[in-house]
Amino acid sequence: MNEFKELFEQLKKYLELQRQNVAVTTAEGMSKVLSAVVVALLFIMIGSVMLLLLSLAAAYWLGDILQNNALGFLILFAIVSLILLVIWLNRKKWIAEPLETMTSDVMGVSGVDKAKVKSEAAESQENLTKSFNAAISPLPKAKSKIETISQFISRGTMIFEGIMFGIKMMRGLRKAFKK
Repeated sequence: MNEFKELFEQLKKYLELQRQNVAVTTAEGMSKVLSAVVVALLFIMIGSVMLLLLSLAAAYWLGDILQNNALGFLILFAIVSLILLVIWLNRKKWIAEPLETMTSDVMGVSGVDKAKVKSEAAESQENLTKSFNAAISPLPKAKSKIETISQFISRGTMIFEGIMFGIKMMRGLRKAFKK
């Protein structure tokens, strides 16, 4: 019984430390992401105003050269449309990949082989499912009355221990999260 108490205390301490670790890591990542978003929004807003003013000046300048303001605006529209098309065609290389790299750096998973992690997670889930199914699968059919009684007592003991362990876990979790 002492082993269960010690195991539970270690598990409680481990879970609390993991909770704190996740909170600290998440806070660090979120602060980096939020600061990057704020800076990006400021640059986008100021850059948009600057680009708008520059575009208006260029359109009027072209209109003066061609002696037709509408034609100047139309040419500038075509140039901006062409630039947007080039950006759209290269969006993965110019936008998605750098953002993915930045996010991986912020979250502390840069250099991690994603395919390997996904396959290991799937394998771990499969192993957990197999272990769970093996743990709850029915015992083989008893060949004698002694085996039947033994299985009955064994099942009862396992059920009792499982219930007691669950109650202890719930009490411990309540104590751990009341702090």
